[in-house]
Amino acid sequence: TKLKQKHQYLNIVTCQHGNNNYLNQSLTCLTLKPQAATIKHAVFFFIAKPFENGQYLDIYGITRDQAGEYECSAENDVSFPDVRKVKVVVNFAPTIQEIKSGTVTPGRSGLIRCEGAGVPPPAFEWYKGEKKLFNGQQGIIIQNFSTRSILTVTNVTQEHFGNYTCVAANKLGTTNASLPLNRKFKDIYFIVIFQCIFCFLIMICSLKTMN
Repeated sequence: TKLKQKHQYLNIVTCQHGNNNYLNQSLTCLTLKPQAATIKHAVFFFIAKPFENGQYLDIYGITRDQAGEYECSAENDVSFPDVRKVKVVVNFAPTIQEIKSGTVTPGRSGLIRCEGAGVPPPAFEWYKGEKKLFNGQQGIIIQNFSTRSILTVTNVTQEHFGNYTCVAANKLGTTNASLPLNRKFKDIYFIVIFQCIFCFLIMICSLKTMN
């Protein structure tokens, strides 16, 4: 009587991926009888190699796209396939994919959104110029999530306009991106008109004084 095959599998596999430091990853599928063991991924096609007690799969220069769930299946002609799964996590340094802001009128709220990616999830920080910003400081509200950070400036004043920098960091690296928070063009337009009128009035007053 043939015995049903059984196999053992790791629960979690973690590896790293970097721009200049690609690491290799091995997955092993062990069976009691090495008759028909396979390893596969939902998207990528890999050829696993047989060995004495099953199959193994070497992934060279693994990238973040190759992360995900891998399935090991073992079967023979006396029973249904026995299937186990393993999750491969590929760590990589953070990247900032998008940073967006809008124009704002003084007295209203301004918002800057920073979208990032990284494994482990990056920690976010904000700076205005060289000064680090903290949640609750001078009308600043910072909301951090796993893949994005939102900075809100409530009751915007003139001193809030300027360049803001979003910094994303994890154990593999740090990156940043900057964007200005600007006044609405409509407001600037009225300010310029007011300044022109003011200068014109001063010039008229000066002419009258000279006469």
